[in-house]
Formats: sequence, C-alpha cells, structure tokens
Amino acid sequence: MSKLFYLIIFLISTSLSGQLLELDYGSPLRKESLFRISLFKQFMGSINTLGHIDISTEALNLKYSTSGSFVGGLSVVGTTSIFRGNQDDKKNNLSPLLNPMGGTVNGSLYATLSLKKKEKSSLSLSTRMGLKWIEGTPLRGFESRFLSGYGIFGGVYQRLLFEDAPENQRIDFWAYPHFMFSNIGAADLNLFFNNELESNSYGYGLQMGVEFNRKLQLVFLLNQFINTPDSTSLGKEVLRFTLAYRF
Repeated sequence: MSKLFYLIIFLISTSLSGQLLELDYGSPLRKESLFRISLFKQFMGSINTLGHIDISTEALNLKYSTSGSFVGGLSVVGTTSIFRGNQDDKKNNLSPLLNPMGGTVNGSLYATLSLKKKEKSSLSLSTRMGLKWIEGTPLRGFESRFLSGYGIFGGVYQRLLFEDAPENQRIDFWAYPHFMFSNIGAADLNLFFNNELESNSYGYGLQMGVEFNRKLQLVFLLNQFINTPDSTSLGKEVLRFTLAYRF
C-alpha cells in the first residue's frame, strides 16, 4: 500500500508541475502555442521475444507545444499482459521494464525539442522520465508489485513518406535510437530478479516505425540492458512489435 501511495503522489505532483513517442507534425512556419488534453485516445497491442502479449491504454495525455520547436507533457498509461509464454519468471518480470509502456500504471513526463526542421523531415531530441507500478511474479514470498523509476533519452529522425492533403492522407516514418535506465529498490531486486539485475540498470534501444494518417502506428523496438552480471540471461536483446491506434 505504501508503494501505491507514493505512485499516486508522483502522478499528482507531475500533474501540477506516447512507443508513446510524440511525432512532430508542425509546420516550420507555425508560431502559435497549443495545449491539449486527451483521455483514452490511444490503444496498443504488442508482442515481444520474451513471449509476452500485452495490451495498453493511454488514459491521459496533457500536451503543450510552443512555436513548433518544443513539445512537453504528462502521460499516464496502463498495460496488462494477457499472455506470458516464458517459463522463467525473472524474464516475465523483465518484460515490463523494457517496455516503454510497461506497468499496470505508468506515469511519465516527456519532452521533445526540435533541432532541425524541413518541409518533409525533422530532427529532434526526445526524453521521457517516470515511474512504473508493475504487477510481477515473485520468486519467493507473496508481494506481487514493485516500483521502477525509468528514463529514456535519444534523437528522433522523422520523414514524411507520402501526403495527399485533399484526401487528408499521409504516411510518416521515424527512427529513434536512445539510451535508457531503470531503477529498482534492493528488496524488489532480490524478490523479483534474484539480484540478476543491477539496482541502476542502463542500456540502449532502437525504435523504428511507420504511422498512417496520424492514427495507425506499426512500431518495432529493440532494446537491452548492458550492465547485467555475466552469469544472467537477463542481458539479452529483446525485440517488441507494437500496433497502436489513436482516435
């Protein structure tokens, strides 16, 4: 209960102060600032090489953009694993750590800063930091939930592949190489991973995707923790495919 309390406090505090990558559709000439609130506008299904099939919903997205160069906001996502095909519970617990949308509740702050923008392409920096409240499988005992803080930082290349403005049709491609880190408490590290991860794990990721008409996304994500002990199998690459739809 104490962990749930801290997570609620985190979400409230971030409200006062997305995969879920915010693509840039703005014109280089746009000058106005925009603020938008979205509720239950994005739904996602994914499968990965750990044998997990997940479904996710973005319950809340508060988004603010200025002059076509900065986008920032708050996102709250919920993810449920509907199938776990792995016999290793440590790997089952690893799956939501490597999933940017992972966790029964996932609250994060995100920001994107445009570096260069042309008519059909753009280059930007993107970052996301947050907390995941994860429903896991304990290796011993009865505690089934743990908290993980996480962060992602990288560069986004986006290109418009096709556009038919009169028909309101377009296809966008993006590539997002990034660094990532995850923090887990010592007790949870022992209970859910048998100390086969570091308390502060870090690694890399490469996300690539295609978006159709700003609604349907096909996303491939490859990521890996690289500072795992030599004796563990939790440091292998994991590939995830996601299908997302935005209303």
